[in-house]
Amino acid sequence: MSIPAHGPGPRWFGHVGQPALALVLAVFLLPPGLQSVRVGGISTAWVIGLAIALVVLHICVATARRWPSQSFVIGTLACATLAAGPDIDGVTDFVEASEYSPILLPSTLCFFALLYSVSAHTRPPLPNYALGLGLAGCCVTLARLWGFTGTPIATWAWWLFLGTTAFGGTIAAWALGRYRFTRAQWTTQKAERLAADERRHIAREMHDVVAHSVAVMVSHAEAGRLVVVNSPERAPEIFTTIADAGREALTEMRGLLAVLRDDAAATEPQPGLAELPALIDRMRTAGVDIEFSADDQLHTTPAVALTIYRIVQEALTNLTRHAGEKPSARVAVESGPDGIELHVTNTGVTPTDPRPGRGLIGMQERVDAVGGTLKVGPTATGWAVEVTVPR
Repeated sequence: MSIPAHGPGPRWFGHVGQPALALVLAVFLLPPGLQSVRVGGISTAWVIGLAIALVVLHICVATARRWPSQSFVIGTLACATLAAGPDIDGVTDFVEASEYSPILLPSTLCFFALLYSVSAHTRPPLPNYALGLGLAGCCVTLARLWGFTGTPIATWAWWLFLGTTAFGGTIAAWALGRYRFTRAQWTTQKAERLAADERRHIAREMHDVVAHSVAVMVSHAEAGRLVVVNSPERAPEIFTTIADAGREALTEMRGLLAVLRDDAAATEPQPGLAELPALIDRMRTAGVDIEFSADDQLHTTPAVALTIYRIVQEALTNLTRHAGEKPSARVAVESGPDGIELHVTNTGVTPTDPRPGRGLIGMQERVDAVGGTLKVGPTATGWAVEVTVPR
């Protein structure tokens, strides 16, 4: 199975570099091979067969990116044809030497390009099969050339050179291809992880924005249904609070969507420590009795400030959901020895479900992202959230 090429549609020859490589190899390697076959003193049938095998090898290099498996198989058959061919005369227009096998023609080097391609662009076990076939071809080549004789030193040097070239080139081409495949897989997985992290980040933001605003709106709507009957004059106040919560949610959601569109000009500033008093006031209007304190001289990065804001928002939203009637809470943001410390405690009802919900998971992910620590759990009178984040 080949790895699909990237792009809007199929590419008949893969990337442009592949046919360019094939053209360069054909210009430098093919003419000497065809000339040697033509004047090699062999039968016409073998001349035609060997010439076709040489041309096919270079065509396979051009198609190896688009069809790596098929090109490798056809190229291997072409090399087998060269290995099976009769010895050709060493007399050419350029040099005069002894007879030799067609497998030594320069175009045989194309096999390494084909092996690299099938190793780089197909999934296991095909690359392993290709390596085994390549090593078997090296053995066949050595057997085909076994008849070389000369002085002991010349014979030893010849077999050392031939064995190193055949086996070393085969293993090197395969290893480079597998490296390329592994690197491509790693790059793809890294991109997928980044995309997953971004989706989780957006999900956290959407959860915090929507859950908080909807909780405030529902709380006021339910209270308004009872209060307006007896105190009609409070209706404008209740409806104004509901409208303000909805507008805030829409503003923050527009900011998130602007980030997704890479529209920096349309992005609203993210909330931080300065917006905590307004958040506390909105929750007070929703019927939550909150005691709030914060050091005046706290300064930190926007990411840490946003983390503190979102955790307070999530903790108070959970309080309105689970604490029943007349919930109360204490929120304290202060400087500590290890950074900024946040304490949110309530005197409401403790959640009975032991499994952490999406909100608690989002808290943990936010704190982990800025290198802080988070502790949540029940207390004697309710629930506590304790956070320590670097400045």
